[in-house]
Amino acid sequence: MAILTATAFALLLERLDADEDKAAAKYEELRLKLVKCFVWRGCAAANADTLADGTIDRVAAKLAQSIEVQNITAYAVEVSRYVWLEFKRKHKEDGFDNELPTIADTLDFADEPDTLISCLQSCLSEITTDNNDRLLILGYYDADENEKNKQHRKNLAEKLGLTMNTLKVKACRLRVRLEKCIKECIKK
Repeated sequence: MAILTATAFALLLERLDADEDKAAAKYEELRLKLVKCFVWRGCAAANADTLADGTIDRVAAKLAQSIEVQNITAYAVEVSRYVWLEFKRKHKEDGFDNELPTIADTLDFADEPDTLISCLQSCLSEITTDNNDRLLILGYYDADENEKNKQHRKNLAEKLGLTMNTLKVKACRLRVRLEKCIKECIKK
């Protein structure tokens, strides 16, 4: 990943907007869009933050090299695609295959499994009031060891009458809501 220098960061902010306050707001908006892009691609929320920061670092470094960029947001989204591919390839080489961290992996409460499980159950009941939502989120991440995720998810989409893209988007949105609920529950 590129290392963000103060000069590159200042140039990025300047390109986002001449007004410092507006530039800061646009920076946060850009960062949030990138985080959402990574989450939409199936990245765990904890990794999405890091990857979004890395993407912004690369964009700022390119701007510092006087690369002409018409639309910084569009450029950043394109760069994020490459960052995501590198991340997936690295994790595959590390022996994780295509398995990226799941909800439980993003929470640091391994020594309190009862709390985590009770929060998960509580949040599942709270978030998934519709049986189809519950089936979707549980089925999306629960494949047998011998079954490929892609085929499993295709079968789930057919069962729920959804396209694969709609299934992926709904699962991502439910997962984000579940993660937030679980983290809040554990804090209590």
